[in-house]
Amino acid sequence: MQTLFLRLAYPVLARTLGLRAERTLREAASARAVAERTLQRILALNGNTEWGRRWGLHRPGARDAFAAIPVTTYEDYLPYIERVAAGEKGVLTREPVTYFAVTSGTTGPQKLIPVTERQARILVSSLVTPIVLAWRAGYLGPLRGRILLILTEQVSGTTPGGIPKGAITSGGLRKALRLQRLTCTSPLPVLRVQDQDAARYLHLLFALGEEQLWAIISYFPATLLFTLRDLHARAPELLRDLADGTLTRSLDLPRQTRDEIQSLLRPNPERARTLSRLYEQGRFTVRDIWPEVGMVFTAGSGPFAFYVEQLRPYLGGVPVFSPTYAASEGAIGIGLAPDRPGYVLLPSAAYHEFLPLEEADSPNPRPLPLWQVEPGKAYEVVLTTYAGLTRYRLGDVVRVLGWHGEAPVVDFVERRGQVLNVVGEKTSEAHVTAAFQAACQEVGAPVVDYLVTIDPEHTPARYLLLFEELAPGRWADPQVRGADPQARGAGPHPRRVDPARLLAAFDAHLQRMAPDYGASVRMGELAPMAARVLRPGAFERYRARRVAAGAPMDQVKVPHVAPDPEFARRHFGQEIVMEVEGQKVSSAGDGAN
Repeated sequence: MQTLFLRLAYPVLARTLGLRAERTLREAASARAVAERTLQRILALNGNTEWGRRWGLHRPGARDAFAAIPVTTYEDYLPYIERVAAGEKGVLTREPVTYFAVTSGTTGPQKLIPVTERQARILVSSLVTPIVLAWRAGYLGPLRGRILLILTEQVSGTTPGGIPKGAITSGGLRKALRLQRLTCTSPLPVLRVQDQDAARYLHLLFALGEEQLWAIISYFPATLLFTLRDLHARAPELLRDLADGTLTRSLDLPRQTRDEIQSLLRPNPERARTLSRLYEQGRFTVRDIWPEVGMVFTAGSGPFAFYVEQLRPYLGGVPVFSPTYAASEGAIGIGLAPDRPGYVLLPSAAYHEFLPLEEADSPNPRPLPLWQVEPGKAYEVVLTTYAGLTRYRLGDVVRVLGWHGEAPVVDFVERRGQVLNVVGEKTSEAHVTAAFQAACQEVGAPVVDYLVTIDPEHTPARYLLLFEELAPGRWADPQVRGADPQARGAGPHPRRVDPARLLAAFDAHLQRMAPDYGASVRMGELAPMAARVLRPGAFERYRARRVAAGAPMDQVKVPHVAPDPEFARRHFGQEIVMEVEGQKVSSAGDGAN
């Protein structure tokens, strides 16, 4: 019934969504005028709030008053947000705050970000529009099948005023719930499963029954990577459940949830036999299983590029497209196509300004409007939103790549402040992620995840690389062909990480990409980098602790740069199984530092 609906609705969807995409491109063509209109609307909407009156935005000349407002941070809003969360109206925006997005807290304390109905619509549109552009450009075929959306709905309670709070992705899901039921392979009870091992299994089980899968969407590539690893590690179990219409007892599910999901399953032995043959032949990539999948939509810029490269062997050539650049605070830009890097700014989503990095630490930094940025330069993003944030420093650093019409095309670089700086070398997260990705490609290292911190106890101080290799038996190379059981999709990856070789390659790339770091090592101001190999599952356990502390599970990200060595000690000090000093490798007992 759902597939029939999609086929019948295809012409209407194509026309309606196509018009929306065309409007977005027209706005980019005249971005300066659109941006000015957006700011006028925001000031008219929110000028007569307590925040607006504080800055004179309720009087004539609001545009000039806005220009005099200094840039703001979350701390400036905290007392106002607490009042909104308690149920007070008209504090930051005249529109009702219907949801609070809880940030992941990866690079600082968790924040509550107010979301209105309008803001939620903008966020949903910022994802849908680039998908439509890819569809119209021919990357996606006719809409005959559904979408695998890998997402967990996480509403973590309510504020004192009774306003729901949770992940921003869950807030968007609440807006698109009816469409989700018709277009996604996973039914709503699966999206509400909180145990991530069980959730990934269930997403796969329902998707495997879909022969004409159209696309895959995962907000973060690490989530999809874990899911596809599970596909290979648990293939026999999944195919057995698919054939029999059963639900394995190995899943940790509440009885009511298990019964509800079980009632939605139907035996599909024919599909299971087809997939079993592919599996036995070692042909178990996304392209093999779902030949009609046109695209994988997931974040791919900045630190996320590492996970995208880890994903590619599983995809069998299916292209990856990073469709949108957005944060809990607001939408920023959209991608135009998988072969066009960067994101075109959305001038109607918010009023965007850009703070030159050389001025970021000055006492009164002044951001630039979008039409004054320069290609090749890096800036911190500053947002003014419909939900009540004014000249808000997002903390994201972007680089301007060029222009699309009058709209800048930007690429996410890193979070500001994620810098290793022992002797003034200022090695950024962008340096670290690019160097590590290059090193993994050079030595063919299958790595789960990594971070770099400072070892201040060594004299002189040095950088410390912590990484986890893919454990034997947990991961398989989906490109291996043949019927040998040890070469099938369920077997271990044939390669192992050589820690000393990976460390040497990473350090060489980092010295080249961050010349000040390289000079500091050569001069002896910094000692050569060392590495620590972590036990299997170390990063999964880190994510579990972050979720237990209240972070939205779909948004927990590993900080690849940890300037505070205490962070690495606290979360990974008990996970070390091997120490690497240059080319010298020695085993370490449990809890080594």
